[in-house]
Amino acid sequence: MPTKQEKGIFLDFPPTWAAIKYDGDTQADNAGFYRAKIEHQVQNVRGVDVVSLAPASDNRLLLIEVKDYRISANSADKEAKKLRQTVIQKVLNTVSGLYAAARIGDAELRPVTARMFKGELVIEVILLLEQPTIVSLPLTTAAKFRKQNPQTAINDLRLDLNSILSDLGFTFYLRSSTTMQARDGWTVRMT
Repeated sequence: MPTKQEKGIFLDFPPTWAAIKYDGDTQADNAGFYRAKIEHQVQNVRGVDVVSLAPASDNRLLLIEVKDYRISANSADKEAKKLRQTVIQKVLNTVSGLYAAARIGDAELRPVTARMFKGELVIEVILLLEQPTIVSLPLTTAAKFRKQNPQTAINDLRLDLNSILSDLGFTFYLRSSTTMQARDGWTVRMT
């Protein structure tokens, strides 16, 4: 089973799937093409964390960006506008990089670019967003509003990214370790 790690989050894929740490920090993270041919050659280019290609029968290419706010000084709701821009930039930069890798036949990325030029390939963008666990206590009206506002910002982010990315031909999903679905086909573990 291919497993890719981003900080303390493990993404587990079925054995029949290809999975590559696209923007990894070392050659062991399968980042050679991105680091050597793209990042060090062009300024302000960013890539998603993991790229995965499902089997031909599933025909999905997944671009997965992992954001872990479980123990961060920042919160996802306060970073929503920045997250929007980050995801869009990383997705477009990654697709460009994968396209170039497919065109030149890069051996390292071939497992995930094998069906890049097939029109029926569905490209899914997944923002895997981990946030602190919310403790359920009896809430005052003021506390309910404070709790609702962050949820509204994240929901607005989801709607915004869904709209923008669908206009570009991508399918968008906002996921966390607690909202993964069986149809996703892969799982998430935390340390």
